[in-house]
Amino acid sequence: MSSTRKIPVLDLKLAEHPSTRGLLLAQLHDALFNIGFLYISNHGVSEEIISALSEKLPVLFHLPPERKRELSKTQSPQFLGFSDFAQEVTQGKLDLREQYDIATELPEVYQKDAVPNDRGRDFSNLYWRLRGPNMWPSENEVPGFQKAANEFVHLVEEAFGIPRGTFDSFFNEDAASTAADSTLESDFLLPQHRLRLNFYPAMPPEQEGQGVGPHKDMAGWLTFLHQVGSECALDVQDRDGSWISVDPIPNTLVVNLGYAFEAATEGAARATVHRVRAPSQKDRYSIPFFMGLPLELKLSEVRSFVPESVRAMRRKELENGEWTIDQKIETFLDPRWDSIGESVLRRFIRGYKETALRFYGQEVYQYYTQ
Repeated sequence: MSSTRKIPVLDLKLAEHPSTRGLLLAQLHDALFNIGFLYISNHGVSEEIISALSEKLPVLFHLPPERKRELSKTQSPQFLGFSDFAQEVTQGKLDLREQYDIATELPEVYQKDAVPNDRGRDFSNLYWRLRGPNMWPSENEVPGFQKAANEFVHLVEEAFGIPRGTFDSFFNEDAASTAADSTLESDFLLPQHRLRLNFYPAMPPEQEGQGVGPHKDMAGWLTFLHQVGSECALDVQDRDGSWISVDPIPNTLVVNLGYAFEAATEGAARATVHRVRAPSQKDRYSIPFFMGLPLELKLSEVRSFVPESVRAMRRKELENGEWTIDQKIETFLDPRWDSIGESVLRRFIRGYKETALRFYGQEVYQYYTQ
């Protein structure tokens, strides 16, 4: 069933003048509270940079199969690199897509037998294995790809006012060499952010399937999405269960919230269920950027900085039975998964069984999937 509601388009240029800033904030509040998805225009990321990365995708995803296997997630304890076609399962069904994941280029810090250092930081915790090198194709295979990815992420930082230095080590080997000593103002190690490149091959009309099944974004704080081309495939679930089409709009990015954001605000800001339909007319590509949180941060710490007035916003609807907290939010509120690192590791362990068993073992896999 389709919804008649539209995803709002917010013009960030309104924030530049006091006379229009209030209007933008009101629009943003409404979008986050009621839908959890929005488009943004005048975001500051140049179309030239976006195009420079987008045009590399067909070359990347049409590398020889044997080369993709060498760059596969099954070779990376950080769950980086290629995922083969129909390798992931969502809601019990295969997702008909390929992926290529890149993360903040940070040095490995995990040490199996480490003891807590003078800051109380214990690098023997398994979630520190998520920090490590990317699986890059060579410059000859996909010319300009690493540079284009670097430029894209750097401009996202500028466009959204993310603190300077957060992405300094993104795709930068020189900066990465000192990243282990770099800290945020809160004295946490730099967070790990992920850029995912998606390829949805066109499927015959008679072959039913899902590009990605209904889900919420688990691993990130915020998601910024560029839909390449004009193929319509992304849907967002409205409150009555119907689906709103999020069609590509030129010169915009789609923004949505992750589970952690919803849990930290106790439902005031929505992380919304969304899906991707398998394309039938032509191949589809997309580029989501997942803004992460420091792995050693606890969600309860984040929630403590959210004003009580915000966390109380959804309670009236909860009390009246108009809205229910998603079970996965309750998972975040479970003390076992209060650590962002534990929650993120749990998501990857559950999502990529072959990689999980290879690098983390059967006992760890069973612990995170029970």
